[in-house]
Amino acid sequence: MKIENKSANSFFNTKRRYIKIAVYAVILLALGIALLAEKRPEALWVLAITVCVLSYEVYHIRKSRKEFVGYIEHLDFCLNDNSRGTLFNYPAPLVVTNMAGEITWYNDNFRKAVDQSGLFGTKVSELVPEIQISKFTQSDEHTRINIKIGENHYEVWGNVARANTTKPSGRSDLVVIYFIDKTEEVHAIKLREDERMIECVVIIDNYDEVLKETADSNHGALLGEIEQKVNAWVALGNGILRKYERDKFIVFFSNKDFAKIMENKFSVLDEVRAINFENKIPVTLSIGVGKSGADAMENDKYARLAIDMALGRGGDQVVIREGENFRFFGAKTREVEKRTKVKARVVAHALRELIDHSGKVFIMGHTSSDMDSIGASIGLFKAVKSRGKDAYIISNRQTSNAKLLIDEFSKLSEYEDAFISSEQALNLFNTESLVIVVDVHRPGMVECSELLQHAKEIVLIDHHRRSEDFIEKAVLIYHEPYASSTCEMITEILQYIQDGQRLNKMEAEALYAGIYMDTKGFTFKAGVRTFEAASYLRRMGVDTVSVRRLFKTDLQNYVAKADIIKTAEIYRENIAFSYLYEECPNISVTVAQAADELLDISGIEASFVIAKNGNRVMISGRSLETVNVQVILEKLGGGGHITIAGAQLDDVSIEEATDMLKNAIDEVLSQ
Repeated sequence: MKIENKSANSFFNTKRRYIKIAVYAVILLALGIALLAEKRPEALWVLAITVCVLSYEVYHIRKSRKEFVGYIEHLDFCLNDNSRGTLFNYPAPLVVTNMAGEITWYNDNFRKAVDQSGLFGTKVSELVPEIQISKFTQSDEHTRINIKIGENHYEVWGNVARANTTKPSGRSDLVVIYFIDKTEEVHAIKLREDERMIECVVIIDNYDEVLKETADSNHGALLGEIEQKVNAWVALGNGILRKYERDKFIVFFSNKDFAKIMENKFSVLDEVRAINFENKIPVTLSIGVGKSGADAMENDKYARLAIDMALGRGGDQVVIREGENFRFFGAKTREVEKRTKVKARVVAHALRELIDHSGKVFIMGHTSSDMDSIGASIGLFKAVKSRGKDAYIISNRQTSNAKLLIDEFSKLSEYEDAFISSEQALNLFNTESLVIVVDVHRPGMVECSELLQHAKEIVLIDHHRRSEDFIEKAVLIYHEPYASSTCEMITEILQYIQDGQRLNKMEAEALYAGIYMDTKGFTFKAGVRTFEAASYLRRMGVDTVSVRRLFKTDLQNYVAKADIIKTAEIYRENIAFSYLYEECPNISVTVAQAADELLDISGIEASFVIAKNGNRVMISGRSLETVNVQVILEKLGGGGHITIAGAQLDDVSIEEATDMLKNAIDEVLSQ
């Protein structure tokens, strides 16, 4: 016969039944004696009932014992000698269930582990949710899972004990689940992980600039206050601090103590920024953290990569490199302009050497090129031609937002064959060719990504804040997030790359247009060097009215921009959202201009415009520095600057993109 769970239940509950029977019998017997003492006839009936109850319970107990013997025989048939030894002598928690996961037997260690009793017939998943019986019954091999019960950690194994088919029929399979206590091992691993060292590199971003703008008499007090703030921050995490250069520190924390620093959300950035000794420029720090490396050397490598990333994103932030992933904190201020042009001169000389030793030169920017990308490409085209080399600008006219500029230059004899497609570039390319990438540093966003794979020498010139995805194989990198535009950077390079270099009027206007666009008419990120570059271009013959004409739009786009602004809605009290559902020519320009104008609304600190563009949804973000739109749109695969950023999403609706954007905003602003 098939042994049911009630067999075990009835036997193991016998003790409980004895107590109940004894109570009932005493009550009935007392009642019978009382009635008998009064010589009432009901006494005989009560005594008779008492005898019947006792007789039935004796019969029931014997039957339960008999069934339990059958139950044990069932276990005997299902388990071999080794399994039986394990079952009855196992020193850790062990439980046996039927194929439905209902408990048919368990040892005392299991009862203590779950801190319950009377478990027969209970599903094991109700006691330990991580244990799903199907994990064991649907696999022919032993299955292992790791769980935690209370304060103890266990490695749980389970397998099916098949009924012995050579024995009498009526037997069913059982599942044996046994626990291996891993608590000490887990604690040892955690202790080792807690004690692992984390390396941090701390750099004062604008050391020279701050001291230049601070009275000499305050230098000592200012630097002392900076070091005091850094020391206090390190002490918060019981760290070790060493200063190895005038503006650089190295710090070591244990993993456990670094968790306290994380909880504090790197308040040292705000504390240092608030230092005031009549310094006109606020002091900012960049911190690169290396953790989870295989050893100290790898953590040091991670810390160096993290600090490079932090500086490439404009400083005033913390970047954590954990394995292959980056995490970002801070970035609340805009970049501080570097006054010196030494780097521009060094880059110009290095670029000149690369051009002179190359064959053809291919210049390209990002997809959906704009005025800054095309203007910078035209400036470099001029420089390459002045060195006597063949140059080409890779651009897709159909998707470009600077189509008018491209068309105007294509009419000039010197530029008649300058603009080529990606297919043409691949046909013309050879091993001696040089590739120059401008206004973008992400390999997946260039006009012709295949060219990067074939090129031996790549030059990268960009002003966008660095993202995780970076063109690493470049032999020359000029990446300055403080710059207003790539055209500003190229304008400076042109002054050093060739003695007596002169731009014609249209070339100067192309560069000026790039600066004008990225600075929103010299209102955003326009520093001293921005105006110096504009002044140089003005001397080359720039007509500002002609530049203005390059930004004219048709009536359809103007109406679309008005519709975007008209349908704006407010999110989180200071963020404007708006949408464009119908496609229109030059949609990127229209969306960007609408996002700019939404910032003119009183109380608005940031704006986002979401528009459908073919199979993609494009998002344009703008802010007044209080909200970092770059970090927000990086969550969606985009990037840019603290005040100007964008992203493109494939195969999503505008509504889905809006939800994703709001989640990203909530995540960033909650930090």
